[in-house]
Amino acid sequence: MVRATDKTRLQIDPRYLLIMLMPVGVLIVAEYLLGTFGDTSVHLEGLELKDQSQLIELSARYRFLAAVFFFGGATVSVTAIFVFELYSRHTRRSILTTLVGILGIIVVSLSFSTFEPEWMPASFESQALLGDNLFHALMIPASLPGCEAGGSLPDGCKQQGAYFAMEYLLDRVNILTSLSAGAVIAGMVLALSRPAGVGLSVHPDLETEARILKSAQEATQRYLYCSGILLTTGMVLMLSWMSWPGDAILNNDMRKAHAELVSALSIYRGVTYSILILSYYLPVSLILKVRIDAFHDAVATAGKPELAKDVAGFDIQRIATLDALKAIIAIVSPILTGAIGSFGGLAGFGG
Repeated sequence: MVRATDKTRLQIDPRYLLIMLMPVGVLIVAEYLLGTFGDTSVHLEGLELKDQSQLIELSARYRFLAAVFFFGGATVSVTAIFVFELYSRHTRRSILTTLVGILGIIVVSLSFSTFEPEWMPASFESQALLGDNLFHALMIPASLPGCEAGGSLPDGCKQQGAYFAMEYLLDRVNILTSLSAGAVIAGMVLALSRPAGVGLSVHPDLETEARILKSAQEATQRYLYCSGILLTTGMVLMLSWMSWPGDAILNNDMRKAHAELVSALSIYRGVTYSILILSYYLPVSLILKVRIDAFHDAVATAGKPELAKDVAGFDIQRIATLDALKAIIAIVSPILTGAIGSFGGLAGFGG
């Protein structure tokens, strides 16, 4: 039973939360392809490092730290936006249902990135796809002050150097990634929410429906842009650590070939992230389109065309041009980031 105080708050139909399974499916397929058809046993034969490898490693490490900080800020920001909207606009039932759905996404994503299923060995460990011996050769001898006596890092890192720093920070970034990804996916799905006093079987007046649809469209755009920001900064982070040791390779041909390998893998990840965005944005958009079409029919029948004109986003020409262009840019932004990075134009992240 809906309490009177909750009637103005939003409530999501639990069935719509099944949309959150679609990005999980995309993730499983993407990692299956890498784990089955990729090569996690890459070994760079005859590897030699430049005399300046210590300085090269430090430069790459600082770029990585900057990317971690940048990505951490993005994840905290988009998660904060979601938490504020969820607790300020939704009923307790809607909040609880949504949190259960997010928990499911976190468990599944961490099961890949942290626990790594046996049927897909090392697929999330991109250093295994790029030559683990290269990462070891450059990063393990590198000094890490946090591992020294009195340092803040565990004693077990003393013999692992910068390699430990990479894994230590990435493990914690994975937690932020899972939480923020769950937030933007759930935020997108919650655009389908309706006031608790207006169930699927209850048809509100046209003025109320116009406000509901306007709010829903604004929410989809907001979380589409949040998704683009989150996954684009994620691509910057990924490029920074995949290309960490590459510049230290002495042999010119091997260095160029390794840079190409980093580029190819970054583009694959960018495509994966873009399809992830599509997997939850497209279903929500299609459901909203059905509602908007029904609204237009009702407005035409009632002879109140001014209601549609007063609601931002119902102008078909505007949707077909500017809004569509912005949506496309947000969706393909991870691919663009991967492509730019692959040509060495992303703030020195190229090979």
